[in-house]
Formats: sequence, C-alpha cells, structure tokens
Amino acid sequence: MISTNLRTLLIFTTALLLIGLLYLHRSGDSAFTDTQKRSTEDDREGEVVDWKEVDLTKVALPSLDLVKKVQVEQQTRTVGVQERLYVQTAKPPPGVKPTWRTVLLLHGAAFTSETWVSNIPTMATLAAAGHRVIAIDLPGYGKSGRWTGGDRGAFLGAVIDTLSPDVAPVLVSPSMSGGWAVPLLADAPEKLAGWVPVAPVDTSQGRAFFPSLTLPTMVVYGERDTGLGAGSAKDLALIPTSTRPQVLPGAKHPAYLDQPDLWHKLLLNFLTLV
Repeated sequence: MISTNLRTLLIFTTALLLIGLLYLHRSGDSAFTDTQKRSTEDDREGEVVDWKEVDLTKVALPSLDLVKKVQVEQQTRTVGVQERLYVQTAKPPPGVKPTWRTVLLLHGAAFTSETWVSNIPTMATLAAAGHRVIAIDLPGYGKSGRWTGGDRGAFLGAVIDTLSPDVAPVLVSPSMSGGWAVPLLADAPEKLAGWVPVAPVDTSQGRAFFPSLTLPTMVVYGERDTGLGAGSAKDLALIPTSTRPQVLPGAKHPAYLDQPDLWHKLLLNFLTLV
C-alpha cells in the first residue's frame, strides 16, 4: 500500500514538473516573440522611405485647444556680422510630449516670420504636435537689420549653428527664401534633416547637384501658381528623395495661405518620416 502511494506521488510530481517546464518554455517563446517584435519595430524605424509614393495624409492635425495653448516668444540675436536677427520660437505646450524634431521657417519677399503666427498658425500647429519651431525675419526684412551682403548659404548655415546647434532642422523655404536655401544645400546639406520648398526661386542653380542630393524633400506649390510653382517643381524632381509635387487645390503662389489645414497636414506627416 505504501509502495503504491509512493508510486502515485512520484507520477503526480513528475507530471507537475513537466507541466511547469512546458509553461516556462511557452513563456520563453512569448518573451522571444515580444523581443523579436520590438527588434522588428526598431528595424522599421530605419526603413528607406519611398518618397515618390509616400502618403502624406495619415497624421491628423492637433486639436485647436492645444494650438491655442502654444506660446510664441520673440528675441533678437546676433549671427555672424548680422547684429540684429529677429527670431520667433515656439515649443510644445504643457501636456504634449516633445519630439526631437526642429523646424526652421523662412518666408517670402512679401512676408516675415509673423506670417507663421498671425496670417496662418503654422508655428502653433507644429508646436502643438510636439515639435520645436523657429521662424526668422531674413536680413533686410521685417524687424531684422539690413543685409550687408555675402554668402547667403553660409549665413543660413550660421543661423542653424546658432539657433539649433544640436539638432539639424527641417527647413521650410517659400519663394524668395529659396535664394538662401539653395546655396546652403549646395555646400552643407548635412546641416538639414529635411527640406520643404514652396515654389522657391533659384532652383535652376541646383540642377547640377540636385541629382546627388539625399535630403528628404517635400515639394509644395499652389494649383494656380503655373509660373514659379510649376517651374521649380521640375527642377526639384531631380532630387531622388523628393516627393511628388503636393499641389494645393485652388491655391495661389503663397499656397499655404489658401489651404492652411492641408498645408499643416502635409507638414506634420512629412515630419513623422524624416
């Protein structure tokens, strides 16, 4: 009787051990699967984006409540020999997790940095999505001092070194400001994480080096801008990492003013990919 009970106990104990080992094995498989999944997700972050086919409409705009909470600050900085450069900055409002991205906004000849604050809330919208935003009055415009001359590309590089020394920004350069962006790209494209040209001037100056440029570039212009907008898009198409032109319906030369919501959606989606 004792022998039978002992044999039963041994069988029961062995069964429990087998069940325990099976459970640990399955848990190990699950842990491996989770680790493998995380590894796959990390690998996905480094995937090469097909910029010609990318979808730039997935990410929604931040709520108006968040946009209204953004504070835009003003200051005057010295950059190189430019003693008075007017700068506006914005950062994510309380409760919004910051991203690592910085956006540098230039402007067209008829505008200033205030365009991105008062005419269209681009600064506040990008900051409400977690990005750090910088807008400047280019020398000779707005509240900045006059332009004393020199290499515009080198000056823009100095602006980046001064205002965003640790993070290469995404540069937005509409119209006239292409005359500052294109020279920078010719000599120091590594200073930028991405480029958003909006019907910029001087793209003909980039035809020689655009085919070798690897900078993510979102091409934007207005449907009614059949001159500079459509013409510059042909040059920008030479950049292998440029998107297909994002043509804003019914919009004129300063296309962002006519289609602010679409403009902001395109920007935010582009920023998630660079």
